[in-house]
Amino acid sequence: MLASLLAACGSPSAKGGGSSTEATVLGSDVPVGKSVLKEVLEMNSDKYASPPTKFRKGHVTKKKPAKVKQTKIGFEIRFPSGAPITTPAIYDNKVFVSGGFKSKEFYAFSATTGKPVWSLSLDDDGPSTAACSEGTCVFNTESCTVFALDADTGEQKWSYWLGDPLTSSPTIANGIVFTSYPAAGVSGKKSRPPGAPHAIIAMDLQSGEILWQKWLDSDVMSAPVATGDFVYVNTFAGTLMKFEQKTGKIRYAVKARATSAPVVKFEDGIETMFYTRRGDGDEDDPEEMIIRADHNDPKTTFTAKRKKAKYLDKKVQAQSTSFADEAADDAANGFSGGAPASANAQAAYINVGKTSVSGMQAFQGSRILHLGSSNVNTMGDEVVATSSTTGEELWSFKLKGELARSGGFLGTAPLAAGDSVILATLTGKVLRLDPKTGRVKKTYSVGSPIRAQPVVVGGWIYVGTQDGRLVAINTKDKSLTGWPMWGGNAARTGIQLQNKR
Repeated sequence: MLASLLAACGSPSAKGGGSSTEATVLGSDVPVGKSVLKEVLEMNSDKYASPPTKFRKGHVTKKKPAKVKQTKIGFEIRFPSGAPITTPAIYDNKVFVSGGFKSKEFYAFSATTGKPVWSLSLDDDGPSTAACSEGTCVFNTESCTVFALDADTGEQKWSYWLGDPLTSSPTIANGIVFTSYPAAGVSGKKSRPPGAPHAIIAMDLQSGEILWQKWLDSDVMSAPVATGDFVYVNTFAGTLMKFEQKTGKIRYAVKARATSAPVVKFEDGIETMFYTRRGDGDEDDPEEMIIRADHNDPKTTFTAKRKKAKYLDKKVQAQSTSFADEAADDAANGFSGGAPASANAQAAYINVGKTSVSGMQAFQGSRILHLGSSNVNTMGDEVVATSSTTGEELWSFKLKGELARSGGFLGTAPLAAGDSVILATLTGKVLRLDPKTGRVKKTYSVGSPIRAQPVVVGGWIYVGTQDGRLVAINTKDKSLTGWPMWGGNAARTGIQLQNKR
């Protein structure tokens, strides 16, 4: 099966279509951590065509809601697809959730009763996790549309069929939506720049007006990250880029071998960034490490928690149950021959061991949770806390399971809620940890494997399961709050911010 999947990465599948442009890692002869700004600026120069600007609209129709079951600990909803459920979003006392990777459904329910608010059928499948702000919820479908809906009514405000497939989720900041897509065509008569199969696009949240676009070397990992006046991306090819939110001006581009979306903060105008990356020259026996980079043209300050990373090893992942499950999910969505060439899945396979559309969309990596003086992240089979100033390991918590057999990570990216760090596990548990010691303070069981980060608001924990359920847990501890969407908020910062609505 592996051979057929990899072969499919070199040519479009029956469904996929799109561009067959082969992407290369920018600055392949440049050492890790060094600038590839020159190459990125040339890629986006007048020498080449710009990304396309004309897209057809998507469509939504009302549908019958899924059934809600009240439980001893809250409520749960089992969706018809039985497919993995992405991280839900909580906004305006409602929970917004995909019907699963194999579905064409998106829902809104009351956040505390589960009562249906609205339910929609989409003309594309595989809805992503949503970002909600200013009365609007935005999400992608893997095939192949970004939708912006009225959060109260579900009415479509605008939508664009961008490209097939979409493997990242959108981000909202300062009234702008940021997402990425595989560009099947170009704007104008000039040629496409070599090694540029994808683009990042910025759109007005309320109208959908396209504000700017820039070429990328592959799709964005998880989602763009917006902080201050800037938006950051790590691509599946491992390239780190920084753009001005309003103009798209490229501030820097670095060959980072990144394996997770970045976390960025500013103090006195100075940028501090945390992310994880692969080791150098480790294709056959990969390592992963935590990086702190400082200054507005990032320089590595320290490297921390360097460890062997079977969870990124393409050979190990290819033999895992998750690899087979993701291939089956792809086949159900029309990718029977594997991911189409337009996905540039080969870049993701080399960097993080994922070669399926479903696997790329679901990938959250060792995303860091920043807690001021410390960082917490899940690195394969353990949760690790490190000093954010020195990189010193503070504590670690071993997760149960067989890493190589299961594939991927044994736990989700952690989140901050009240006085706790919370994450979910492949054994079907939601764990509440003490951020100072890593001690388990409370365990909640949902009975099914979990790979998507939970969200927590007002004492309620919401989690999507691998068997197609949304589980809502009322902890009755209202101090547990402050993490309503993947990455903590619509800007995906990885830093806890107060929910404004």
